[in-house]
Amino acid sequence: MRAEQADPRVLAAVRAVTTAERLSTDVMPLLDQVWTLLREQGVQTGHNVWMYHPANEAGEFAVEAGVEVFGDFTERGVVRRVTTPAGEVATAAHYGEYSEMGGAYTAIDSWCAENGRETAGVNWEVYGDWEDDPAKRRTDVYKLLRPHEH
Repeated sequence: MRAEQADPRVLAAVRAVTTAERLSTDVMPLLDQVWTLLREQGVQTGHNVWMYHPANEAGEFAVEAGVEVFGDFTERGVVRRVTTPAGEVATAAHYGEYSEMGGAYTAIDSWCAENGRETAGVNWEVYGDWEDDPAKRRTDVYKLLRPHEH
C-alpha cells in the first residue's frame, strides 16, 4: 500500500450502470465490445481497466469497462475514449482470485484512515496479464485522493 501521483491512462471503454451483485455479469460483455473494436482497428493495447464512480442511494454505480490504448482509435457505438483521473492516489497490488480483491480495498481504506486522507470517490482496477495460477494474477487497485490540506 502506498500513495503516489497517477498519470491519466487513456482507455477505450463502455460505460454502464450496475450494482455490486451484477458487476461481473454486466461488465464482461461490455469488455467484449471494446476488444472487438480494438482488434478490428489494429490498435496497440495494454491492460483491462475497470473504473468505478460513486454509488447512488440505491447502490447503483457507473462503471467504465475498458482497455488501455496507445495511439488513436476511432470511437464507434458505445465504445468511447475515456481517461482515468490524474492526481494523488492510494494504491495497493492484489495477487490472487479477482473475487478476493476486497483485501486491497481494505488496506487502502485503513491507510487513508490512519493518515487522515479522504478519497475523491473514483477508483479503478488495472488487471495484469492473465496467469493460469491465480496466485500470480496481479491487479492494481487505485483510489483517487482528495487534495491534502496542509
